[in-house]
Amino acid sequence: MAKYSIYIDVARCIGCYACIVGCNNWHEDNGDRIRIIDKIEGKYPDVLRWIFPVFCMQCEDAPCINACSEEAILRKNGIVIINTDKCIGCGECIEVCPYKAMQMDLDIGKPVKCDFCFERIEKGLNPFCVDICPTDAIIFGDLDDPESKVSKMIKLKRAIVLLPDHKTSPSVFYTGFEELNKAIAQSR
Repeated sequence: MAKYSIYIDVARCIGCYACIVGCNNWHEDNGDRIRIIDKIEGKYPDVLRWIFPVFCMQCEDAPCINACSEEAILRKNGIVIINTDKCIGCGECIEVCPYKAMQMDLDIGKPVKCDFCFERIEKGLNPFCVDICPTDAIIFGDLDDPESKVSKMIKLKRAIVLLPDHKTSPSVFYTGFEELNKAIAQSR
């Protein structure tokens, strides 16, 4: 079975929100399954800015699965998904996610999160955010396949995971922080 992963090059992300808009259109709901971090550090003229999307990290040790008393959050073909028929909308899963990757969809009263567009993957397609990203900042693939583009980029760019101290073994990797810092420094 494949271990699906997303690689995000922060230096390529322009904060256009296409991933969020595309995701909401694909899923036809009002729940944000992706959020954008827009972080600014420093004072003019020495300002650093990072803009990047945060997805469900598809953790191997997923706190949301462990917190769900109704067993409504499960792993299907390696992807963490929510069975909305079993979910009672208590929100415990939202509270325990260290990445704040789950949001309550107020229309249905249940949490939503990125599921790597599970239905699309089953049809051999990329998640919608990957196809719609205008800068190719998001790459998707099988982490267990050393020849996949995602595996090669993670290794080549020495990509990191967010919040490694939480030991959740996430499947979303980031790179480009160093390149972004260099570009900003060189532009001064």
